[in-house]
Amino acid sequence: MKRLEWLADLGRIVIRFSYDPMLLEAVKSIPGRRWHRDQKFWSIPIESVGEAATLLLPLGFDPSSEVEGLLNGDVEGLAGLAQLVAENSGDSEAKDDGWSVTRLNETVRDAVIRSVPETVWLVGEVLEFDRNRHRDHVFFRIVEKTEGDDTPCATVSAVLFRGDRDRVLSRFEDAETELVDGLQVRVQVRVDLYVQGGSYQVVVEDIDPSYTLGEIARRRERILAEVRKQGLHERNLSLPFPKPALRVGVLTSPGSDAWKDLIEELRQSGFAFDVTLHGVHVQGDRAETELLAGLSYFHERAARFDVLLLIRGGGSRADLMAFDSLPLALAVAKHPLKIVVGVGHQADRSVLDEIAHSEKTPTAAAQHLVRLVSEYWQGVRGQVARIMVGAAHSIHTSRLDLQRLHALIIGASELALLERRRALQARGGSLAACAAGHIGEARGVHWALRRGLHSGSLRMLERARSHQVQQQQSLLGGARGCLRREGERQQARKARVQGADPSTILSRGFAWVKDESGRTISTADASLKGSKIEVRLRDGVLDARVEAARIDPSAGLSSRENDG
Repeated sequence: MKRLEWLADLGRIVIRFSYDPMLLEAVKSIPGRRWHRDQKFWSIPIESVGEAATLLLPLGFDPSSEVEGLLNGDVEGLAGLAQLVAENSGDSEAKDDGWSVTRLNETVRDAVIRSVPETVWLVGEVLEFDRNRHRDHVFFRIVEKTEGDDTPCATVSAVLFRGDRDRVLSRFEDAETELVDGLQVRVQVRVDLYVQGGSYQVVVEDIDPSYTLGEIARRRERILAEVRKQGLHERNLSLPFPKPALRVGVLTSPGSDAWKDLIEELRQSGFAFDVTLHGVHVQGDRAETELLAGLSYFHERAARFDVLLLIRGGGSRADLMAFDSLPLALAVAKHPLKIVVGVGHQADRSVLDEIAHSEKTPTAAAQHLVRLVSEYWQGVRGQVARIMVGAAHSIHTSRLDLQRLHALIIGASELALLERRRALQARGGSLAACAAGHIGEARGVHWALRRGLHSGSLRMLERARSHQVQQQQSLLGGARGCLRREGERQQARKARVQGADPSTILSRGFAWVKDESGRTISTADASLKGSKIEVRLRDGVLDARVEAARIDPSAGLSSRENDG
């Protein structure tokens, strides 16, 4: 809005415009200009109206009816302006056919501007900023919400003009955050009414980022207070890290730098990490819902994992709002897995950083896991080394004990052998004398036994020789009988074989009948009628043909009788 207005209370012409360096330089060149810091506008004396019109009207400024009267010469000086105001406030309007829409909107705008201070600090929550932030002029809403209710109870349209946009947003950038939907803000605005559309709005001129940061902090404290009230603030923190923590679940955005940094750090460690990624958004409207679903996924499969990482790359302080959620905080606090949070923000902490193990970056989270596994591995190696040292010490001690026992045994053995040798020598003398007597007696007995054994052996040999001769004669007789009987059996078998020889059978007057295929014919089958047959006799073969076949009952009976 670019406007030149007469302000009777001030007695000066007010210049209203959104911040623009070019317009500001033009206004500063007007004589008698004055900046009203509290009301945030410039004003000039009526004597400078001509020069102001020459500079500002070509730049798109719109003069009010009072200023236009001064420029046209219809009114002159303060007295003329006062008279014009009086005439406009009289009954002259009643004589008109009616107000135009423009006049109505301008009148309402002037009434609104007069009834509201030039600028006010407005507190509320930002909505619809994200979807319009790419435009030159950003149009959004500022809403008021009741505590505990997410439904707005009051709303107002707001605009951040291009001239003020970079300056206002840079205030947030200096505070290491950014203006996004959902933030509670304190903005300096002036009330305006867009004449062409008849819409009421506030024009944002400045913003207080410290208020927003304070509100973010207060929101976190309220969430943490509720978690503490339920006695859950240290529940996940108190869970120990499994040893070793190699089965790792991860909640982050697939393909993000956070995911790449984590995987690279774990890969370079050389340890056998088993990593499972559940992709989620880590900022924006979908973040809370997807993070809760991801936490539920790993909750149901907790037995398959050792630790759960919730990570994201760097961002502004406002990006941490995705992690400042009471449902998310309760889900993390109650989770059965040890959770490590690495949200990539060096300056601030989210609610989740307070109730779970916190690392500043995804890389730091990976390094922490690697360090834990490395410490565990070093502990295992240390235990192995201690066991080996202990075993070596035990072996050395046992070897020394064995050497000492060996020396003792050798000494005791030599002493015992010496005593035994002496005892044996003493006994040997007595034994020699006794032995000489016993040997003499034994020698006499020996000779007597020798003579008895010699005569007895001769008798036993004679008897054994006689028995052997008898057995030999018996064996020879039995063998001759067996050979004779076996020869008789062989002769009988030979006679039977010769009797079964076909040539022998044929010599007795029998014939051997075969069909054309060479098979033996043994029955009078009627189907053979007309067939060629071969009849083999003793001295030759007859080729014949079957004229008829008949059954001879007597032949069958004779055969059965013979069988019987």
